[in-house]
Amino acid sequence: MIQIRCTQKVIKELRLKPGDLCDVKQPTGLLGNWYTNLFILDRRKTLIFMSERTLLSFIIFGIRKDNIKDLPIVFHNGLRQLLLLEGLDNNVISNVTKDCREIELTKTTSRSLIGNLNDLMYLYKDFILTGGGLNSCGLDSIIKKINRTPQKNLGWANSAEIAREILYLKSA
Repeated sequence: MIQIRCTQKVIKELRLKPGDLCDVKQPTGLLGNWYTNLFILDRRKTLIFMSERTLLSFIIFGIRKDNIKDLPIVFHNGLRQLLLLEGLDNNVISNVTKDCREIELTKTTSRSLIGNLNDLMYLYKDFILTGGGLNSCGLDSIIKKINRTPQKNLGWANSAEIAREILYLKSA
């Protein structure tokens, strides 16, 4: 079971009331709980997701009212795509997605992680817009590039290598 920690923008877009959100719990998933935020990119609503534990991230663009209500499904599909993009083997992907069978929505708990999430959001915006927009930027390569950017919070390691270490250590 994991929790997706939603910013106020996401909570508002989902039209969630405080009673609709779950209590904050410690993560049990391999990559920890995830943070999400909503922003506009190339005139499209876009969700960014980031792992608390590794800062591994991905975006989903073209969000509409009818599909944001299925946020756990959107997240699950996006995470699976990210893991495939990272070249992880099927056993590891299966272990990670098994953690996501049960997903709860809750509020954010860390200003520091919100700061990391916002920094990543601005990186995605910059790389995509300088790459010619969503239709021509090569989104897969941008996601890989951002997940390979050294992070101070990770001791100057990058998200992809930290995630890989955690996932292969646990599956061994």
